[in-house]
Amino acid sequence: MKACRTVSRVFLELIETYKRFKDSQVLVFTKENIPLNDWNFARGAVWIWRCIRIDVNKLRGLLWTIPSELLKDVQFVSLFSEEIQLARMVPGIHHVLTSSPKIVHLQLATRLLESNLNDVFACSAVQDNLKDLRRLDILGRNNRCTGNHDHTHSFFEGEHTDNILKNCDQLASTLHRLESVNFPKMRFCHRRQQTEIQTTILELLQRNCKTLQELSVPLDVWKQKDIVKMKLPRLNILTATVYKTSQDNLTHFLTNHDTLEELDVAVKKKFGKNLFDVIKQRCPNLKKFHLKAKKFVDFVGGSEQIIDWTFLGRMTRLRDFKLSRPHCKDDANWEAYGNGTRLLECLPRNQLERLGFRGIGGRICEFWRLNSLENEPALELKLNLLGGFRNLRCLSFFRCPDAVDDLIMRFIVTEMTSLEELEVSHCSNLTDVGLAGNLEDGSDSIRNLKG
Repeated sequence: MKACRTVSRVFLELIETYKRFKDSQVLVFTKENIPLNDWNFARGAVWIWRCIRIDVNKLRGLLWTIPSELLKDVQFVSLFSEEIQLARMVPGIHHVLTSSPKIVHLQLATRLLESNLNDVFACSAVQDNLKDLRRLDILGRNNRCTGNHDHTHSFFEGEHTDNILKNCDQLASTLHRLESVNFPKMRFCHRRQQTEIQTTILELLQRNCKTLQELSVPLDVWKQKDIVKMKLPRLNILTATVYKTSQDNLTHFLTNHDTLEELDVAVKKKFGKNLFDVIKQRCPNLKKFHLKAKKFVDFVGGSEQIIDWTFLGRMTRLRDFKLSRPHCKDDANWEAYGNGTRLLECLPRNQLERLGFRGIGGRICEFWRLNSLENEPALELKLNLLGGFRNLRCLSFFRCPDAVDDLIMRFIVTEMTSLEELEVSHCSNLTDVGLAGNLEDGSDSIRNLKG
């Protein structure tokens, strides 16, 4: 919700109980100029706002004039910006943080961390407000918080690097009750600087080890041996991206954490056997399970073999499954590691609410491989497989060229009536007829269609 003069108090009172609004209640400031009566509007509707999202760059000198009464009950503060030179906005950031005594969730853009905020974080009033902070998100280059699979990493050097290290160190010394920590990809020009920020992040985790429940850190942190020693007894959500050389560290980390309920793992090339075996052991307890790699490899006698995905059927708690591949020049051997047919056969049916495939199938290795199934018409086999997932709320076939055609699209829209989100981007077998047909098929539940 953006504050503007055309939005009245009556309008807000009417939509206050509307669920999608009630769950967020976010006031967004993105204007370069805020007219006085807009401030009056925001002040008059102070009872409703739980979250404030501020574009520090565009608000400029008006940042420190945000009414304190607007911030006194806010639980979530997001400060984002694309600009690097932000020294003149430091007083405004100080004003926002000192005026938010009930804050429990803070988002900060990496661009802001490049400024000298040491005096802000060292302020006793700010520290007092942040002492009960439960969630810290450092936003990536695109001002989004998407975990460390996001490609919007940043490169830092010189004075900006020193500021980031000082700011993160000050935060690490202040925050002791965090339940969620989320860092984007962060790359530095010098190895020493990279090691220092990794050490600072590990110190932050160690100080909050008894309370942390959700974790996403830069992939280079997994290179550090100290992370293997980390014990997070309440951890239940983990997002991790690792190189081939740091898979062993993640393997040991997973072995020591049997409380996980949501696991999102990406490897740069292919899964090693030890890591994949430990992931299989964790599967029965998982509600969310996302995997990303160029190859998913099993080994017998030192040779790569077809993956046995039947372990997916033992995941009785699974609600959210996604399998992704990045763009690969060589798709020739992909079918050996798992295609759409085999995965749909092995996944537990009816219980899934979210299902996603990314980068599977194509001209060489089809998404649908029906040779091993009974002798029935190919279309009927496909529809029977999809029909086992009628309870889905979200379904994605992003960059799966041959996964969806017009007839499959018609079945999805008419039969999978629980769907709220459908993504069929880059499905080249789907024509305009298939996309347009959903408008006449009565699927009013699909609110978000990406084609």
